[in-house]
Amino acid sequence: MKSKKRIGIITVFLALLTTGLVYIYLNQVTATSKENQVEMTNVVVALSTIPAHVKVTAEMLEIKEIPVEAAHPDAFTSIEEVIGGITNTELIGGEQVLEERVVLDASDSPLAYRIPENMRAITVPTTEIDSIGGYIMPGDKLDILVSYTPSEGKQVVYTQLQNIEILEKGPYTTIADEQQTGVPTSLTLLVTPAQAEVIAYATLNGSFHFTLRNPVDTGKQDDPSYGTDNFDSWKER
Repeated sequence: MKSKKRIGIITVFLALLTTGLVYIYLNQVTATSKENQVEMTNVVVALSTIPAHVKVTAEMLEIKEIPVEAAHPDAFTSIEEVIGGITNTELIGGEQVLEERVVLDASDSPLAYRIPENMRAITVPTTEIDSIGGYIMPGDKLDILVSYTPSEGKQVVYTQLQNIEILEKGPYTTIADEQQTGVPTSLTLLVTPAQAEVIAYATLNGSFHFTLRNPVDTGKQDDPSYGTDNFDSWKER
């Protein structure tokens, strides 16, 4: 009877000991698992190869979960942030999309990214006299007058284009000691392809004059040409 009682006590003791050891082991495994757990984060990646100089759409991208240590600090984390941007280099499929690889803010980008679709940039020469003393600034609007001298020797001036935006001006002329003046040598204009043809023709065959507009004045006037043929009748216009 005493032997059975002793065996029962030993059995209970061993069971408690086993339970304790299992508990300790499981705690150690859990702690080790937490220590070895990799922290993950989401980044935007290219779904397939995206060529340079294309507008990014949602269908070109996907969200991928990767370890934090593998995420580039400049990688986008939201597809919505990238949509509408323009790639300035090719993106390989699966590559993280980085901020410097997509142009989102055109104002701080090269000129080509600031030109709206279906528009063109064209540069015309200018001087202090025909460019309003150099006071023209990027973003201003102007009218373009061109004077021609046809083969018969008569002179005529046309207001060829109106409400044309200036994209850039310069470079500036230099004087002694390589100091720059406030007068640019050229103006870069935002035009349609058809308007670019008119300006190219005027550059080859005429002389430019520019008139500066008030920013809120966007209307166009139907002015006839002025020159040798109607000089006497237009003493006061």
